[in-house]
Amino acid sequence: MEELVKLKGVGDGVKINLSDDAEFSEIIEYLRKKIDEFRRFFGSGHCNIYFTGRKLEKSDMLRLESVVSSMLPESSIHYGERRTAEKAEEPAEEEETKSELEAIREVVTTNFKANRARLYEGVVKSGRTVESDGHLILMGDVENGAKLVASGNIIVFGSLKGSAEAGCMGNREAYVAAVDFDPETVDIAGVVMREYEYVSGIKKAVIENEKISVYEYLINV
Repeated sequence: MEELVKLKGVGDGVKINLSDDAEFSEIIEYLRKKIDEFRRFFGSGHCNIYFTGRKLEKSDMLRLESVVSSMLPESSIHYGERRTAEKAEEPAEEEETKSELEAIREVVTTNFKANRARLYEGVVKSGRTVESDGHLILMGDVENGAKLVASGNIIVFGSLKGSAEAGCMGNREAYVAAVDFDPETVDIAGVVMREYEYVSGIKKAVIENEKISVYEYLINV
């Protein structure tokens, strides 16, 4: 059976090869286990991590970053093979992409700076509920049958396949955003969306004209 994630030491860090065939949610869960099992590969300080092996969407990159930032906060993430010294002066496309992702992360968390927020790391399993009396930021996935509840906004740096209830105390300005947005239901201040035609990409759900509308989360900075 093919390994979903393979680790290999390189000159200045670790190369992580990702399976090109498996579901990305399976890869994310397997990556968490691999990092936990082989922490010695990453050292105790700064470490470069190079993701290779499959074509990644921006949403995939954000999900990878959420895992690495929570488990290896001092590491730097790169996409593609490690560049040699001869190529060091060439433009690095992966660095440009990472800059865009960092901009997304910075902008979507701006609203939390002056408000109470709960940060939750990991997978929310079916049957579980995670709650916050302010905003809720989840660094992980929400399985079918799981639920997030917050009096403020909900942001998922991962896959949202369960239910999300934002603005539960009546805040109609609240929203639900996810890197992989495919919920069972979304409830914002009592306005409920029960059906959604899945389209990949970062999405944001808001109340608009007394119903919930979902938009591409494209951010201009």
